[in-house]
Amino acid sequence: MLGRRLVIGTAVAAVLSGGVAVGTASAGTVGLGLDYTCGPGIVVHADVTAVVPDEGMAGGNVPYSEPAYIDVDMTFTLDRAPAGVRIDGDSTASLAATVVGPSGTTATAAALSFAPTLLTSSGGPVKAAGGFPQLGLYPAGDYAIHLGDLTLSLRPEHPDGTPAGAATTVTCRRSGSNDLLTVVKSESTIIEHPVRPSQLQVTAVTPTSVSLSWYSTSWWFPTIGYEVFLDGVKVAFVTDKQATLTGLSPDTQHRVKVTTRDSYGFSSPKSQGLVFATPPRGR
Repeated sequence: MLGRRLVIGTAVAAVLSGGVAVGTASAGTVGLGLDYTCGPGIVVHADVTAVVPDEGMAGGNVPYSEPAYIDVDMTFTLDRAPAGVRIDGDSTASLAATVVGPSGTTATAAALSFAPTLLTSSGGPVKAAGGFPQLGLYPAGDYAIHLGDLTLSLRPEHPDGTPAGAATTVTCRRSGSNDLLTVVKSESTIIEHPVRPSQLQVTAVTPTSVSLSWYSTSWWFPTIGYEVFLDGVKVAFVTDKQATLTGLSPDTQHRVKVTTRDSYGFSSPKSQGLVFATPPRGR
């Protein structure tokens, strides 16, 4: 059956591209430091890190027939910060980007939410996490991802959860000419594997647990279950399209993903990542 799986993928690819040498795609974490002007005299430095997918088989990052998902984490350094104000998941950020490739230029934006952070007078780092929506990289080729302006929607509160002013939305303009985050290689292959789970969502959250659900459909071989990954580590295998993870710490941010596993041991690519935060105790 394994031979059948590979033959189908490479045979279709051969028709489309005139032959494909099967290999291993390269992937990893890429980073870029950016400065933003968020108003008169207000400069924010942001360190952006992203995880490039590794789902290809011919030296690329992703088959052209598959959506590409790119996780994004940002660490903000603030020159000035109001001490005693808490930033949590009610605050969000949107990082604009353009994808330039064989199909032209496409605008997109990464959606991020802030990790729970109690600001200090030193302005210490503030972190946000999220990702780009699915990127369709068709036709095959190299796709350059350039970062643009940043929109912040901040809803600060006091440590006890009471509001510390109204929510504020501000657009921060990127400065400098170095805006290239990474280049993603889309390859001319079609890879047969279980269907990637979608519609991952949080159905309940407590200070120490989270309940999740998702959608998935079977393919050629029967589905036997789903693997759940928390912050990059496999933490559960379940047979239903739902799971509850326990033992989490209050007031922390996490990223979760899910894969489908079939009766022949094949796994799907990981689902799009979902970022969530557990509330503080007593909230």
